[in-house]
Amino acid sequence: MKIVTEKEKFSERLKIALAMLYSQPLKTSDIATRFNLRHPNEPVTQQAVHKWLNGLAIPSMDKIETLAKWLQVKPEWLRYGISDEQEQSALDEALFALIKPLSHAKKEALIKLVIAFSKESC
Repeated sequence: MKIVTEKEKFSERLKIALAMLYSQPLKTSDIATRFNLRHPNEPVTQQAVHKWLNGLAIPSMDKIETLAKWLQVKPEWLRYGISDEQEQSALDEALFALIKPLSHAKKEALIKLVIAFSKESC
């Protein structure tokens, strides 16, 4: 059984946020460039972005705030997975129970499907 680290959890949330905003995956160089255009402090390298996306590092809080603003998500969610909604409905719990045992590949496919549905409804 694999234990998922905080860095890997952050990586998954970052990938989800990027997928919600961009229909095509961005290269690490594109992410670094777009991030650096928005971040007022020291720039990040392509290698730093690679580490974020591969669960090898978590950026500092000032960088998380820049990422969250750019990707239109809450910084708390991006860093810790915390949302404003404290209570889950029975439907939310049922969905989570069905999704939890799926393989990583199937979860990624499901995310893409949900993103496609959400874009159709807009």
